[in-house]
Amino acid sequence: MGREQLLADIDRAISYHSAGISMGRNELEKMQDAMKKLFNPGYDTRGVAGFQDFHEAYTSFTGDESIIKGSFWPQNVSEGVRSCQDFSSSSFTYALQNALSMYLSKEYKRFPYHEEALISDRRPAKDFRNVHSIQIGYFDELPDVDPEAGDYESIAPYGDTESEYSVGQKGAIVFITRRHVINDSIGLVQGMVSRMARVARKTHAKYVWNFWINNATCPDGTAWFTGGHGNLGTDALNFDPLVTVITALANMTEPTPSAEKLGLDLATFNWHLVVPIDLWDLAVKKNQATSYYTSNDLTAKVPNPCHHLFGDRNERIIACPFLTDTNDWGVVRDVEDVPMIEMSYLNGREEPEFIYEQGETENHLFKGDKWGYKVRHEYGGDLADYRGGHKSVV
Repeated sequence: MGREQLLADIDRAISYHSAGISMGRNELEKMQDAMKKLFNPGYDTRGVAGFQDFHEAYTSFTGDESIIKGSFWPQNVSEGVRSCQDFSSSSFTYALQNALSMYLSKEYKRFPYHEEALISDRRPAKDFRNVHSIQIGYFDELPDVDPEAGDYESIAPYGDTESEYSVGQKGAIVFITRRHVINDSIGLVQGMVSRMARVARKTHAKYVWNFWINNATCPDGTAWFTGGHGNLGTDALNFDPLVTVITALANMTEPTPSAEKLGLDLATFNWHLVVPIDLWDLAVKKNQATSYYTSNDLTAKVPNPCHHLFGDRNERIIACPFLTDTNDWGVVRDVEDVPMIEMSYLNGREEPEFIYEQGETENHLFKGDKWGYKVRHEYGGDLADYRGGHKSVV
């Protein structure tokens, strides 16, 4: 067999089997997985054991002695790790960043402020320039047509509304210290990151709920809740006012030229009842009651049309901690029904980031015996339309 033929056979063999070829993780990548496992016990490392403690993780990446001098000793690190091209004095700090970023993301999702009930659209933003938001209106009915008698005609043009807003930055630095490593303070670090996740989620939720609380301005230049919009009431929370509010939202009309009622579908009802904490028990009673009396003599008993309307387990009752008035309440339509709050996130990242900010200088692993990690969250939004909510200011 000639040399050319041999090379051709090898090329064919490589092409044939290339789909089955996969590169395994190198030693540094396995250590990074072990670090993730240390802070996220449920993480699937695909067979790699997690580090036993913080001290083991630190020394495995840095080669630092057991007393933790704060210096990088690559000669004490395993040969397999040293051979990795991207291994350096920063390997530990970035592995810790990735592990804590995973933990931050998990914790961020855990805190239920329910601001998603107001967000109808989430979009990525490429930069910090103003976001130009356009809400498309509705067409009128399709006209009758007889193709044999004439051509199809253009439908009446729909209207649209426009607004602008910008993406802002929120964040702070949290420090992991040398003492945390020496004392193996895994729980303390997790607790600190969990608190940062909580404040990031609370800040995001409060940003969204403030559109509701502060009666934000609509693209038409008027406030969200007004008598002219037909979505502002004064009655205290009760059976009849609930019916009135739900009916008012169902009677809202699509923007011109349509002007048809938005309506409601009880079979797929996914609306929310929003109350302050002080009204949570009353809201549950109104949702769970099968019937009620319409007169003080307790003789006129009628079925409750709102029975379980906000969930069998009251899962669509939101006791919002940001509502300061103890009597105000409201109803929010399903965000799939009509536009409400539009939110934009830089590069589409909806959760906060955990980013290594400051630490080693030259060959020293610490700066002031600590590493600084930045929690950063970048987003902005605006109110798109008033038809999604009704508020009662009692």
